[in-house]
Amino acid sequence: MTLVASALVPLVLLIAVGVALRRGRFLADGFWPGLDRLNYWVFFPALIIESLATSEVGLGGSGRVALALWGGLALVALATWGARRAVASDGPAFTSVFQGAVRFNSYVAFLVVPVLYPGSDGLVALFVALTVPVVNVLAVLVLVRFAGVTAFDGRTLLRSIVTNPLIAASLLGIALNAVGAPLGPLARALELLGQAALAAGLLSVGAGLRFREAGRRVRPIAASMAAKFVALPVATFAVGSALGVPAAWLGPLVLFQAMPTASASYVLARAMGGDERLMASILAVHTLAAIGVLPLAYAALRAALGG
Repeated sequence: MTLVASALVPLVLLIAVGVALRRGRFLADGFWPGLDRLNYWVFFPALIIESLATSEVGLGGSGRVALALWGGLALVALATWGARRAVASDGPAFTSVFQGAVRFNSYVAFLVVPVLYPGSDGLVALFVALTVPVVNVLAVLVLVRFAGVTAFDGRTLLRSIVTNPLIAASLLGIALNAVGAPLGPLARALELLGQAALAAGLLSVGAGLRFREAGRRVRPIAASMAAKFVALPVATFAVGSALGVPAAWLGPLVLFQAMPTASASYVLARAMGGDERLMASILAVHTLAAIGVLPLAYAALRAALGG
C-alpha cells in the first residue's frame, strides 16, 4: 500500500491545488482554457513522443495488446449502449454515461501506472496511442446519434482524427522508436515538456471539478462508475488473458483501463449538445473515486497475476 500511496498522493495534491486556485480566484477564469490548449497541443504530445521514442519494451509486439484494449472497449461500449434506457433518462444524459464508461484520463495514467509498474512509461504511451482514436470516434458518434445538435459529417470527423496532436505524436514516437533515431538534446527538451504536461493536466482537472449535481444524478453516475471501474478492467483482463498477453504487459494494461474518465469529456459534451452538467459530475466523482479504486485494482491484479 505504500507503493500505491506514493503514486496517488502527488495526484491528490496537484488536483487539490487546482481546486484551491479556482475557488480562491487566484487566476482569471480565462487562464484555464489557455492552459488546456497549451497542454493539448504542446506539453502532452511531447510526453508521448519522448515516451514512445525512447521506450525499450519492444513496441513491435503490440498486436495482442491492441486487441485486448479494443476488445475490452468494444464489449463495454456495446453493453452500455444496450442498457442506455436503464442508465439514463434521455439521450444527452446517456452520452455522458457513455463517455464516462470508455474515456480515460491520460494524465492520471502517466502519473500512476509507471510508479506501480516501473519502466512502463512507453507502454502507457502505447496504450494512449492505441486508444485515443477509438474513444474519440465512439464519443463523437454517440453524441451525434443521441444528442443530435451537431450534424454528422464524415470528412470533418476524419479530419479531426488525422489532425489530433496526440495521434500525430503517437505515430511520430513509434516511427522514431522503430528506426532507432537518436534524439540527443531533444530527448531532454521533450522530457521537460512532458513533465509540465502532468502537472498542468492535474491542476486543470482540479480546477474543473464540479460536485453540485452529483447528489441528484445518482443512477447515471453509478452506471458510469460500474462500467469504467469494474466492467472495462474485467473485460480487458479476460480478453487479454485469452489472447495470451504477457503478465508484464497485462498488469499495466488493465490498470490503465481503470483510470477515471477524461476531463476532455466535458468539453466535448458542451460542444456537441450532451448533458454537460452530468458530465461534470461524472468527471468529479470518477476522479475522487479513483483514489480508492486504483489501490483495489492494483491489489487485485497482483493477486491474479502472481505478484
